Amino acid sequence: MFAIIMAHTHGKARAAFFLAPLIMMGEVLCDLQQPTLMAQIIDHGLARGDGHYVLMHAALMLGFALLGLVCGATCGTLGSYASLKMGEALRSDMLTIALTSRDPAGLAPATLITRITNDVTQMQNLVMMVTRGLVRSPLLLIGGIVMSTIVCPDLAPILFVIMPLLVVYLLVIVRRSLPLYTAMQQAVDRVNRSMRENLQGAKTIKSYVLEDHQLTAFNADNDHLQATSQKAALATVTLAPVIQLLLNLGVVVALGYGGSLAIAKTISSGQIIAFVNYMIQITTAMIQTVNIITAFSRAVTSATRVQAVLAEQVPATTATAPAPTDATIDFHDVSFGYDAAEPILANINLHIPAGTTFGIVGPTGSGKSSLINLLTRAFDQYTGTITIGGVDIQDLHLETVHQQLSVALQDSVLFSGTIAFNLRYGAATANDDQLAQAAHTAVADEFIDPLPQRFAAPVEQRGKNFSGGQRQRLNLARAFVPNHPIVILDDATSAVDQTTNAQIKTRLAATRRGETTIIISQRVTNVMACDQIIVLDAGRITAQGNHESLQRDSAFYQQLVATQLGGGRYAAE
Repeated sequence: MFAIIMAHTHGKARAAFFLAPLIMMGEVLCDLQQPTLMAQIIDHGLARGDGHYVLMHAALMLGFALLGLVCGATCGTLGSYASLKMGEALRSDMLTIALTSRDPAGLAPATLITRITNDVTQMQNLVMMVTRGLVRSPLLLIGGIVMSTIVCPDLAPILFVIMPLLVVYLLVIVRRSLPLYTAMQQAVDRVNRSMRENLQGAKTIKSYVLEDHQLTAFNADNDHLQATSQKAALATVTLAPVIQLLLNLGVVVALGYGGSLAIAKTISSGQIIAFVNYMIQITTAMIQTVNIITAFSRAVTSATRVQAVLAEQVPATTATAPAPTDATIDFHDVSFGYDAAEPILANINLHIPAGTTFGIVGPTGSGKSSLINLLTRAFDQYTGTITIGGVDIQDLHLETVHQQLSVALQDSVLFSGTIAFNLRYGAATANDDQLAQAAHTAVADEFIDPLPQRFAAPVEQRGKNFSGGQRQRLNLARAFVPNHPIVILDDATSAVDQTTNAQIKTRLAATRRGETTIIISQRVTNVMACDQIIVLDAGRITAQGNHESLQRDSAFYQQLVATQLGGGRYAAE
C-alpha cells in the first residue's frame, strides 16, 4: 500500500508528504502544553493571588494555541497537496495501463472505472491520514498518557486499566471490518457494471419494453450494496460509543477519586483539572483513531484492488528493430486463446504479399477478429511468430507497428469533438485535403459536404448525432487518413447499405491499388475481387485461394456465395 503511494509521489509532492507529519508534531506538542499550563495557573497563580503569573502563563497558552494553529494549517495544506498530486499520478498511471494492456483477460471496464475513481479516492484519503491524522492521533494519545502520568501519577492507574481494554477492542473490530469493506467495494463494482450496461443498452431495453425488468435487476444490485455497506458500517459503529463510554467513566472516576485525594491534600486541584483535560485529549485522539481505522480498512482494500491494475503494467519495450521496409505479412505457427486449453486460433500459417488485397471469411466465432487483434498487437499472449516485412512485430516498438497499419473495426467508436478531430485521430498533422480525400474514399463526403461547418461540424459522445452507417463511414475515413502501408477493414461496412457499400469498394480499389489491404467481411461482394481469400473455421484455415478456386474447393464458401448471390440448393435453404 505505502509502496504504491511512494511510487506515485514525486518532487514537491514527496517533500510535502514527509514535511507535513513533522509540522504536525509541532501542533501536537503545542496542544499537550495547554493542560499543564492551566494547572500551573490554578496552583501557582490563582491559589496565591499572583495576577502577573496568571497573565504571563495565559499569554504563553495563547502563544502555543496560535503556533498550533499555524502548524495545523500548514500541515493540512501540505497533506492536501501531496494527496492530490498522488491521486493525479495514480489515476494517470492506471488509465495508461488500462489503455496499453495487452492481456486479453484484463479487468472489465466497470471494474476499472471503480478502481480508477473510488479506490484512488480512498488512497488519497489514506495520504491525508498519514500526513495528519496518523501522526496527530497516536502522538496526542501517547503524549496525553505520558503527560497525565507526569502531572498526576496518583491517577495514572485509571488509564492503565482502560487503555489495554480499548486496544484489544480496536484490534477485534479491525480484523472484522477488513473483509466487509472488501465485499463492499466488490458490490460497488456490480452496481457500476449494472448502470453501465443499462445506460449503454437503453435503446435495446426500451425496444423490448424491459425497463421494469432491468430496474428490478439494478435494485437487486443496489440493495446488495446497501446491505454490504451496512454490515461494514455496523462492524465499526460501536467503536466511538464504547471509547467515549470507557474514557468518560475514567473521567468520572478521576474526579471522584481525585477529589478525595485533594481533600486529603495528596494532590492539588490543578493536577486534577490537568488530568481531566488530558483525559479529554485522549478521548478525542481515540475517536480520531477510530475514524482513521475505518478509513484505513477501506484504503487497504482499495490498495489491493489498485495493485491488481498496476500489476498488469506493460513492461518497457527494449525493441530495437528498424521499421519494416515493405508490407508483407507472415504468420508462422500462430496459436492464441484466452484459455490455453481452448485455443481460438490454432497453428495459423499465412503469407500476405505486399501490395495485395486479402480477404478473410468464416462463420461467427471462427477467429477472424482475433487474427487481426494479434497482428495489431491488441493481444500479445500468443505462440508462434508474426512478421511485417520480415520483422517480428514483438521486436518492434508498438508505435512502429501502428505506423505500418490502420484499422477500421465494425464497432465505430467516435469521440466528442468535431469530424476533423476524429478523422485526425491517427494523423494529427493531416491537412484538409487529406481529410477530404479520405472522406471521399469512404463515401462520407456525401453527408459531410452539406453540413454548414463541414469538417468542423460537432460530433457528440459516441457519435450519437450520426446514423450507424454514417458512423461507419467516418470510421473508415479515419483509417484512410494516415495512408499507412497496410489497411485492415474488419466488417467495417456492415451497417452501410448495398449501394453505398459498392461505391466504397470501387473507390477503395482505386485509391489502394498496389497497397496491402485486408478485408474481413461476411459479404461475398466485398471479398470476391481480392487477390487471395482464406476461410477460417474453428480457428483454423480450412481453405485458401481466389474467388473462383474457393467456389470449387470450399463448401462453406460455396454456401456463402449461393446464399448471398443466389442459385443452387443453398439458396433454397
